[in-house]
Amino acid sequence: MTLFFVLIAASIFGQEIGHIKNGKHSVKLLKMENLFSWVYSDINSGVKHEEKSFNFPNEETLFNIIMDGFENADNHQIIVQTDQDTVVKFEYKKIKGEVLLNINHNNIVSNTVGKSTSLSRKQLTALFGKQ
Repeated sequence: MTLFFVLIAASIFGQEIGHIKNGKHSVKLLKMENLFSWVYSDINSGVKHEEKSFNFPNEETLFNIIMDGFENADNHQIIVQTDQDTVVKFEYKKIKGEVLLNINHNNIVSNTVGKSTSLSRKQLTALFGKQ
């Protein structure tokens, strides 16, 4: 129920920093006061266009963590705890010569688990408004 209110608040009061559409899936980055929300359509959901989200306190820190992950050419993962209840796994995979990122998120309290669409370095740069 809390996640529902966070999503509603984000869409009503959040300032959109960036939005990426990848086929039928999307990722949005929103700013609400001094909190940022990553809102995405879960690629594993059976519900069409089901959006899930996680919050983090510092946009620049998250951007740097994500971009640093692209420097390693091998498949790898970076795991970050964004708050007391949420763990986010950044999963980098090299596909056809390009490193792509999938984000897996797990909120222990709300039992929310989700996975974003694959994103390139260029898409993530645009999402964070760093073009």
